[in-house]
Amino acid sequence: MRIAVMGAGGVGGFFGAKLALAGHEVTFVARGRHLQAIRDAGLVIESGVSPMHVKPARATDDVGTMDAVDVVMFCVKLWDVESAAAQLKPLIARGGVAIPFQNGLAAPDILMRVLGAQHVLGGVAYIAATIREPGVITHTGTMARLRVGAFRGGSYEKAVEFAEAARAAGIEIEVSADIRRALWEKFCFLSALSGCTCLARAPIGVIRDDRDLRATK
Repeated sequence: MRIAVMGAGGVGGFFGAKLALAGHEVTFVARGRHLQAIRDAGLVIESGVSPMHVKPARATDDVGTMDAVDVVMFCVKLWDVESAAAQLKPLIARGGVAIPFQNGLAAPDILMRVLGAQHVLGGVAYIAATIREPGVITHTGTMARLRVGAFRGGSYEKAVEFAEAARAAGIEIEVSADIRRALWEKFCFLSALSGCTCLARAPIGVIRDDRDLRATK
């Protein structure tokens, strides 16, 4: 499968690395020092359960140089969705699909407006991972799974194809019959969690270790 990872941060970097090491043609779209480090030394995933090193790694900051792909794992920050979405049209021109894996609810609808519903699936990522330094992703904990699914007008078959490829690469993944609900479930969970951390002005570890703060969850 030909896959573009648009935004090679914690989510895209980790799952994209698994797919690349399984033999899929994965191109990481990154920028700046992160891009240069991936080009020079490959993409390193630090993880207690799934350490990886993709070297050499395909990487670019110019999607205009890429051929069409089967799947775009769309992992940019929400404020970049609108501008990045327009760049995807040539990548999915041959029947490909984009799967946004951001938190929140807005990205799929933006992509469907720009690309058409038939080219967009829904995705939910459950993982704690971040860029520790250029070219290095750190995965903390053991959680690392995905959910994908089709919206009205989207292709359930494409969701199944991606899930099968991901599962063969060692990724825990589920095809959801109601991906909109799955997005809302994560959104509600994170909203409550974020409310606690904002109110306490403390990270989640502090909240979990304090009996009174833990009760607020």
